[in-house]
Amino acid sequence: MSWKRWVLLIGGGLVAAALIGAGALAYLILRLDVRAEVERAVENGTGRDLTIAGDVGVSFWPVLGLRAEQATLANVEGGRAPAFVTAEEIDIGVELRPLLDRQVVVRRLVLQRPNIAFEVNAEGRPNWILRPRQPEGQTPTPTPPPTTTPSEPNVDVGRTRLREVRIVDGEASFFDARRGVGWVVGDVDLTTALNGLDEPMNVAGSIRYADRPVELTIDMRRPSAMLRGERMPLSIDVQSELLNMHFEGQTLAVSGELAGLVRASGPSLRQLAAWGGSPIQGGVGLEAFAVAGRLEISGGRYAFSNAGFALDLIRGRGDFVLSSLRNKPYLSGRLELFDFDLNPYLSGQAPPAAPVAQAEIAAAMPDAVQSAPDAQIAAVEAAPRALDVQAEASETPIDWAGLRIFNADLELVTHAVLFQHMRLDSTRLNLVLNDGYLAATLHNMTLYGGSGRGRFEIDARQPSARIVQDLAFTGLDAQRFLSDAINFAGIEGRAELSLNLVAQGLTQSELIASVDGRTHLEVVSGVLHGVDLGGVATTIRNALRGELIAPEARTPFQGFSGTFSIADGVLASDNLSFNTEDLRIPGIGVIDLPQRRLDVRLAPRSPRGGIVFPFSVRGPFNQFAYNSDINDRAQREILARVRATQAASRAAAAN
Repeated sequence: MSWKRWVLLIGGGLVAAALIGAGALAYLILRLDVRAEVERAVENGTGRDLTIAGDVGVSFWPVLGLRAEQATLANVEGGRAPAFVTAEEIDIGVELRPLLDRQVVVRRLVLQRPNIAFEVNAEGRPNWILRPRQPEGQTPTPTPPPTTTPSEPNVDVGRTRLREVRIVDGEASFFDARRGVGWVVGDVDLTTALNGLDEPMNVAGSIRYADRPVELTIDMRRPSAMLRGERMPLSIDVQSELLNMHFEGQTLAVSGELAGLVRASGPSLRQLAAWGGSPIQGGVGLEAFAVAGRLEISGGRYAFSNAGFALDLIRGRGDFVLSSLRNKPYLSGRLELFDFDLNPYLSGQAPPAAPVAQAEIAAAMPDAVQSAPDAQIAAVEAAPRALDVQAEASETPIDWAGLRIFNADLELVTHAVLFQHMRLDSTRLNLVLNDGYLAATLHNMTLYGGSGRGRFEIDARQPSARIVQDLAFTGLDAQRFLSDAINFAGIEGRAELSLNLVAQGLTQSELIASVDGRTHLEVVSGVLHGVDLGGVATTIRNALRGELIAPEARTPFQGFSGTFSIADGVLASDNLSFNTEDLRIPGIGVIDLPQRRLDVRLAPRSPRGGIVFPFSVRGPFNQFAYNSDINDRAQREILARVRATQAASRAAAAN
């Protein structure tokens, strides 16, 4: 059993050595003025006063060495916080041999429950730049610091070595006086090692921000640069419930700037914004997101360049800046958006959830998959039309909350976009969004085989929104366009349309009943479905025959046009023109949108002679009546309404 004896002897020797070392350490500390040694060393190395208000003694755990309680490192003069660093306890692992020469050589450092206050003052100067204190009467120079002696301890920053530095259960805060903003993180548990301030340093651990844990890894290539306010290469990895991020770039500590390449993603942009202290109010969606590109952070601005991004089912790329304006997110720049459905954000129907992995792929390769011209990109049921001739207008107040989520100033290029029941093939526009006021200038828009341009505004800063439209379209497929726009598929041909409208209201019905302005419609080489006007004009009695007024009835025409004055939702024209191969049909008419009623009087003329009859088409949208107007009764009634509407329209335009 001799081996047992050897084990006991060796074990006993180790215990005895540990006790002797601990005793020697305690004896040496009692003989040294350690408090003053440590305070002078830190003060000379950092240029800040260090105060140890509590006890200084031997530490056996978490490191063997010195323990200092209630330590405070002073803040810069005029700083917001009373101290830069405070710690309930600092445990310092020291080497025994230098203590025999009355020197303190630190190898491990553990800060228990520290509070670190980072600040940038109104002039942009941070409080974390530390400079060695110069001896009295000596002008600061770039020469190396003076040699350390037992009577005048100092810190050679370039040669500092710490095998382990730990922060346990700490708190860190930041405040930028230039913008009056800041943040606080708690439960700071970080570990690093310092092989020299000019050597790479890795910091790893966890923090808690706004009640959510965050895993953090930072690689600093040259820590001394940060202390001198110089650019420092670094990489940052963040892992949390709401944000995963990798950053590779550099920082300029003197102003808090970051510049480099970033990849970031998360399950909910809406939750991330709330977590960051800028909640997004109202609206739907804004969930899974990802972004990849170059990022510069400065003064509260996040500037992305050559960046791909994905949000919900939307993907795009561009150069843009995200900042804050009047306590709301503010987005500016140039964006290209690929095929997407706008209806979720118009109707309040949340778009289908997109996996974060899908968003990450879309951000990395935003244009990798292009949709075919007829591809189905609908995410939800189409939002109600602004005007639907087949349905009653809604009395439900319109929710414009989506226009108040953020502010923006953007130059946009879009591919296919679904808007209500309409599909816009491509657009190029400038858009400004300001606290519920939206203004868009359309430079070019392709849709339904034609194009469009113009401007529109939506002012939803009050519950009763005001809408202004000044738009012009040319070369449209009339049947497809009118079917999708107002749910009327009764006319074919190539159309030109201009709209100059103003409306205001709380609900769809109020908006329709308030429309003022003018519009012009012209359709060429088309077909009118549902009626044979030539047959009706030849003998009004034939209008009662099913084959003249029926879904299968049709009137081919060479051209149709009309200019309408609009007042209080009523459209009126005295220059209707409908030309077929055999007839020239001028007319007058009134379209009463609030009452959903049509009153038209047509007076056909035949260039080839023959008997034709003036007639009227009157009644609700779904029940027209055709009658002869040889006695001009309908002419008088309708014309009076036309003149009244024209006068009201002119008066509205003058105000």
